[in-house]
Amino acid sequence: MRRQAGQDDTICAISTAIGLAGIGVVRVSGAKAFQVVQSLFKGSGELAKVQSHTAHYGHVIDPNSLEIVDEALFLVMKAPRTYTGEDVVEIQTHGSPLILEKILSLLVMQGARLAAPGEFTRRAFLLGRIDLVQAEAVMEVITAENWDHHGWALKQLKGSLSRQVEFLREHLLQILAHIEASIDFSEEGIHFWTDSEMGKEIGSVSEEVERLLAGYAEGRKIREGFTAVIIGRPNVGKSSLMNLLLEEDRAIVTPLPGTTRDILQETVHIEGLPLRITDTAGYRATEDPIEAEGVRRGEEALEKADLILWMLDSSEPLQIEDDVLARRLKGKRKIILLNKSDLPECLDHSRIRTEHPQEVILPFSTVTGSGLGDLKREIKQLLRKQPEKEQPLVALLRHRTALEAASKSLHRAIKAVEENASWEFLAADLREGADSLGEIIGETTTDEILDQIFNNFCIGK
Repeated sequence: MRRQAGQDDTICAISTAIGLAGIGVVRVSGAKAFQVVQSLFKGSGELAKVQSHTAHYGHVIDPNSLEIVDEALFLVMKAPRTYTGEDVVEIQTHGSPLILEKILSLLVMQGARLAAPGEFTRRAFLLGRIDLVQAEAVMEVITAENWDHHGWALKQLKGSLSRQVEFLREHLLQILAHIEASIDFSEEGIHFWTDSEMGKEIGSVSEEVERLLAGYAEGRKIREGFTAVIIGRPNVGKSSLMNLLLEEDRAIVTPLPGTTRDILQETVHIEGLPLRITDTAGYRATEDPIEAEGVRRGEEALEKADLILWMLDSSEPLQIEDDVLARRLKGKRKIILLNKSDLPECLDHSRIRTEHPQEVILPFSTVTGSGLGDLKREIKQLLRKQPEKEQPLVALLRHRTALEAASKSLHRAIKAVEENASWEFLAADLREGADSLGEIIGETTTDEILDQIFNNFCIGK
């Protein structure tokens, strides 16, 4: 059990969103939760004596004036089987901000204090109810904007990554115990493992750490969505396409080439698939420094894109810029959109087709919207998650950073074994590796790390 200053306080907060609603919830947690709430409770019985995990109808009253504030349900949950691990009472009233703020002020007058952001979850971590990965998963569940992210967060909350990291950490600690025992009994000539056995054991942990790290790029896509870049020469309809996908006039559209001079990014959901779309400046050589910078940024976006939407004007012959882009985009996953399909076609397909397995050519019209449904289906098809592929466990930068630190320590340890270095150095490397893994689940952490994590939470969670 981990303790921190202020954790013995009884805390309170509004746990529902601010604004008018049918129901609002005020949560109270701490050793004096029942005592504090009892003074506001007008109903039958004493909250401290009722059965845990039961609901009780009554009224919230002002203890000083005895005036009724609102009718309410009081949910009583006794430690340790609660979210925080402490005694908890949740007061459910009508969702009026006026009522909820009044209840908060009365609770504070009775000895509670306002909770800091994420303090309820922080207490659950400090009391050992959840580890740090699970605590972060709570926020991931709350902020998930697609079902893949939501499902991933629920697995984290159930401990999928935690179990794997704890297993690897325990394995390292077992190896470390063998090393330290060998060091202690070195004068007697006793060695518990040979160098070869030691290297094999450390290598098995290192391989698993690398496997976790390898899934980070795909894990980020689960959280943040895929990226698609719209590219093409000036005035072929890129901004119009952006507006069609967003279903609003977000990008400026004019008959003049070079209107878009910077990249524009927005997020859309296409059949449940989160997609960050980047509209780029028209691809061409230009003397205008601002437009040239826009083209440069567009090229940078190309390097990071999961999918390219290359737009061409099918009513005109291919231009020099189109030929340059054809070479530039060769071998990349892309959808080639032949815009202005409502006009007679003048474009030579053979100069743009590369026979790439993940290349699709579609007729399109930003004027009529023809081809939009086909485009959405192709985007989903090209970016869909492969069902046979195991979902990655690592998607947060903090986890990746700690795994990278562990990986470096393990590689140093393997090198030390190969070079027959002193086992004292080997032990130091393995201890660093175990500490790095411990940072992920919170076995080794600091107040600064905890503040960074929990300060991003909402007040009532």
